[in-house]
Amino acid sequence: MRISKHEEFGLRLVTSLAKEGGRLNIRELSEQEGLPETTVAKVIARLRRGGVVAAERGRNGGYSLVRPAHEITLGQVVEAFGDRVYDGDFCGRMNPEGDCTHTSRCGLRPVWRGLGDVIGEFLDGFTVADIVHGTSPANRLTAGASHLPVIEGCSG
Repeated sequence: MRISKHEEFGLRLVTSLAKEGGRLNIRELSEQEGLPETTVAKVIARLRRGGVVAAERGRNGGYSLVRPAHEITLGQVVEAFGDRVYDGDFCGRMNPEGDCTHTSRCGLRPVWRGLGDVIGEFLDGFTVADIVHGTSPANRLTAGASHLPVIEGCSG
């Protein structure tokens, strides 16, 4: 799995909004994150369509989180930018020329579905508040993600 630059930017912008605790406009977000305003506008639009941020017009308008940071998971933020690792259309995207010859007896489909589930559960185990406060969500990780290996040498 690769995290796209827009997904990374989206996570950063959502974190900035959570830290601020109020509304920020495109210019303010651009300055805080060191990103071009055009990029911020595109990413915010995706977050808005994905139901993560809301916009308010007017003199004191700007963007804010739709729910408190402790209610928004990283999985929800990443989903605003596209599909999970495995979804119902996965096989069609991987074989655009036609039907897969292994549709009825595919041994890989359960692997991709399982990987997608583990990654999704892992991302859903972290909230935006966890990132803002630098806290560990280990006590909230679901049983499916709790068997993930510990990577030696990583802090956090």
